[in-house]
Amino acid sequence: MKNKLEILLGKSNLSQQSISILSNLWNTRSIVKKKDYLLRKNQKENYLYFIISGCIALIVESENKSSVLGFGYDSSIITSFISFSTQKPSDLSLLAISDTQLLKISKRELNQLLNSHPEIAKWYHSLIEKSLIGHLNRQIELATLTPKESYKVFIERSGHLVNSIPLKYISSYLNMTPETLSRVRNMIS
Repeated sequence: MKNKLEILLGKSNLSQQSISILSNLWNTRSIVKKKDYLLRKNQKENYLYFIISGCIALIVESENKSSVLGFGYDSSIITSFISFSTQKPSDLSLLAISDTQLLKISKRELNQLLNSHPEIAKWYHSLIEKSLIGHLNRQIELATLTPKESYKVFIERSGHLVNSIPLKYISSYLNMTPETLSRVRNMIS
């Protein structure tokens, strides 16, 4: 199970010592069943997760609507970042779209690690930068692309998810109705 984590960390230019330290601390395994919540809105996020297998959706929920902001899937890292960073209740929910296996590290353990290992702190800050860049690029796409273009970008970036995620989540993520997504898919195929 840790092999995927070690492979991810191995691609990061971290020293073997840092990879070993991170792997040993990222040691608590969790399993979340399909349609169960890893975190619900208004709960405080205490963990950063590494997804071994499965898929988690980041969802903003209101009384009459929910919107998918993103997905975490095999070999990716996920959390409700604002809550994790500020230790305030989350505005997001993390919902398992499929049975999902995760490793987790607590906020306290991560902070101790970042304070005592500059190389790991640099890696973590790089991870946060990449996440922010991805988020900003997504905002630009939502503001400028047509539904057809948005779906094509999604396929290029995350095509492996198309057959494993219900279309209602993909359409929400792409900010379109399921009917529009269906029309777009028919135009492309």
